[in-house]
Amino acid sequence: MGGVTLHVADAAVTAMAAATARAVPGVAAARAELAGPLVRVRIAVRSGDNCRDVAEAVQRGVTHTLAELAARTVQVEVLVAEVVLR
Repeated sequence: MGGVTLHVADAAVTAMAAATARAVPGVAAARAELAGPLVRVRIAVRSGDNCRDVAEAVQRGVTHTLAELAARTVQVEVLVAEVVLR
């Protein structure tokens, strides 16, 4: 019985990471880039939300999503690049 090899393109990985980040409550916008095993996610957080809590939720979500959907074990770095007014 032959095995199946899964390869998910880097562009798909960054798209999944950004979409996952945008789905986190408090995130107004997100972008992701891949640097080897490191995924850098830049987010804009809505004013009034706790930046640390939002960043931690993004980190957990992206790590889980990429492990489950892309079979990738990555380190996720989150940068709060902006705080936007509601």
